[in-house]
Amino acid sequence: MQSRDKVFIVKRSENLSGNTKILRQRKVLVVDEINYTRLGIDYALSSYGYKVNTARNEEEAMQSIKSELPDVIILSLRYNDANGVNLLKNMKEYFRLRLDIANRAEPPIIVLIASRNSKQAREIQYLGASLVLFKPINIQELPNIISSVISKEHKPTHQERKKILIFDGEARSYQFIESVLANESYEFITSESEDETLAKMKNRSFDLAILDLSSFENDALETLKAIREITPEMPIITTSAFGGQVSEDEFKNLKIVKHFTKPIDVIELQNVVDELMGYSIKPEDIENIQDESVEKVDDLIDGITQQIENKET
Repeated sequence: MQSRDKVFIVKRSENLSGNTKILRQRKVLVVDEINYTRLGIDYALSSYGYKVNTARNEEEAMQSIKSELPDVIILSLRYNDANGVNLLKNMKEYFRLRLDIANRAEPPIIVLIASRNSKQAREIQYLGASLVLFKPINIQELPNIISSVISKEHKPTHQERKKILIFDGEARSYQFIESVLANESYEFITSESEDETLAKMKNRSFDLAILDLSSFENDALETLKAIREITPEMPIITTSAFGGQVSEDEFKNLKIVKHFTKPIDVIELQNVVDELMGYSIKPEDIENIQDESVEKVDDLIDGITQQIENKET
């Protein structure tokens, strides 16, 4: 079997140096009692880089939600599907009662219905569906639909955002880094002096610090040692307009994740930060996604073939 181009597995963008930007993998739960349609949606979304979990019924759906909260749920209903409607109600009630979800946006629920009855669609939306789509749907449009629904309804709260401290004596520099790393899941806190940086680290915790060594007023190595006394485990990325301020061995001893010499390779910076913050797909996972997708399309073909054979007999 021919290998599939990885561009279908993860969304990518390239700069002139050939580095690749890997975006965070979104989690989707697909609930459909019919095997081949469930597998079809699963395969289509996996091919676009989504991590897909599937369920055939309410029991499997609720178990999946409790073990791994999805970013979005796709619920497929049949004609007069009382069980499906009941599952929608139960999911909304479950989200309402979970304290860790109560103060932020719930996973949006996209409902697929067989009937083109607009009254039924309004009733389902009244029960809490974020979007109702009439079957048959164009599976190729689902990735864009999901992205739109997530961006509209699944905003991270202040508490959820990763806190990133940026220290650079040049306003243009830290503004540039903010623009490069722009992500609704990140909150940027800036500092314009060495003393201010140390004070902020003493007063609050950060998920990551990006520090410009050229902007330190005192010896860069001594300042990094002082920072490590305050925050021994916080990930640190350093930048500098020139090299030689800190040796590679000293960077390693101080647990510096990465050092960038300006001008910064922005794609590499994005990849490093996203991986540290948990918003990237690990390279070793790409092949796993690829292999799983091949298995899913084989299962899909088998399911459709079985359906045709059953109708013929």
